[in-house]
Amino acid sequence: MMRNETKIAKLTIASINSVTEIDKHKWNSFVKSESPLFDFEFLESMEKSGCTSRKNGWEPNHIIISEGSELVCIVPSFVKLNSNGEYVFDHSWAQAYYQMGLEYYPKLLSAIPFTPINGKRLFFNEKYEFKDYIACLKDFIIKKKSSSFHLNFVEKNQSDNLVEQGFFQRLGIQYHWKNNNYLCFDDFLSNMKSKKKKNIIKERKSLKDLGIFFHTKIGKNINKEDWDFFYNCYVDTIKKKWSYQYLNYEFFLRLSESNLIEKILLIVAEDKNGAKIACSLNFIGNKKLSGRYWGCIQDIPFLHFELCYYQPIEFAIKNKIEIIEAGAQGEHKIARGYVPTTTYSNHWIRDNEMSFAIESFLKKESKIVKQNINYLQKSIPFKLNQS
Repeated sequence: MMRNETKIAKLTIASINSVTEIDKHKWNSFVKSESPLFDFEFLESMEKSGCTSRKNGWEPNHIIISEGSELVCIVPSFVKLNSNGEYVFDHSWAQAYYQMGLEYYPKLLSAIPFTPINGKRLFFNEKYEFKDYIACLKDFIIKKKSSSFHLNFVEKNQSDNLVEQGFFQRLGIQYHWKNNNYLCFDDFLSNMKSKKKKNIIKERKSLKDLGIFFHTKIGKNINKEDWDFFYNCYVDTIKKKWSYQYLNYEFFLRLSESNLIEKILLIVAEDKNGAKIACSLNFIGNKKLSGRYWGCIQDIPFLHFELCYYQPIEFAIKNKIEIIEAGAQGEHKIARGYVPTTTYSNHWIRDNEMSFAIESFLKKESKIVKQNINYLQKSIPFKLNQS
C-alpha cells in the first residue's frame, strides 16, 4: 500500500480549458486509437467553431496527469451543464437529484462530443499502471465541485478496470458490422441466410434500376461543393427529426481544412442525370469505420441503407477495416449484417444516497440489457453466429 501511495504521490493532475494548451503532436501521440475523433484537430475544430462551449453545455475541461514536466496521461473531458448529445441517458438521474433538492449539474464527462463511438477514454504511457492513474483521477474528482464523473462508450477492458476502482458500469446496445475476412461484398452476402441475402440484393437492385450511382470521396477529393451539399443534407435531417443541431458549418469547414481530412470518407449518391441527391459522412480509423451523419434531398426507398450500411461495408472490405460502428439504436441494422453489441459506460457518483440508488438501478437495468442482447442474437442473419 505504501509503495502505491509513493508512486501516486509522484503524479500531479490538472485540467485545461482547451486542447490547444497541449502541443498538437504530443496530444496525438497519446490518443492513437481506432477512431480519429479524439485527434487534436477534431477537438480543436469543435472548440473554435463554438460547438463545444459553456453555452452549449460542453465546456472543455481535459484532464492531464504528469510526472514532473513529463505528460503521462490524458483524459479528454468536459464540464457538462446538461445531458444533451451524450447517447447515454441520465436525465432520470438529474430529475432524481432535483427532487432530492440536490444539484446534478455541473457534472464531469469523458466522451467524444455528440458521438456514440466506443474506445479508450484514458490515454497513458506504461510508466504507471492503470490503477495508479485512476487513483489519481479519483482523488482529483473528489476535490472538484462536481456531482459525478462519467465515461461514456468505454472499451470493455478499461470499463472493467474502472469497476475494480469503484466506478459503476452501465451496459447498452449498439449494432456493429464485423469483418469476417471477407474478400468482397458477394463474399459477405454468401455468409447470410438466404432470405436476408435476397432482401439486400433486392434493395440494392432497386436503386440501380433507378439509375442511382455512388461516389466514395476521401480527403482532398472532397471539394467545397461536396461539403456544402453535405451540410445542407445534415441540416435537413436535423429538421426532419426535430432534433437539436449541435454542429455548425464552421466546424465542418475547419475539418475540411485540417489534416484530419485524410481520415474522412464522404459517400455521395447521384441520380441518372448526375445531380447529387444524398450523402453520408464517415471517419476512418486504424481498424474501425465510424459512420456519423447522413441526409438526402429526395426520399427514395432503401437509399439510407445503401449510403449508411452497404457502401461502408464495401469500403471496409476493400480496405481491410475490421469494424463499422454506425451510431446508436436501430434494430433494423441486424437485417443488414450489423450484429447487436454490448457497450459500456462508467460512472462515479459523489452523494452516498444517490450513489446507492443509482447502483441499484444499474444492476436491474443490466439484467434487462443482457436479456435483450440474448433475444436479439436470435435475429442475426448469418448462417453461423458471427457476434
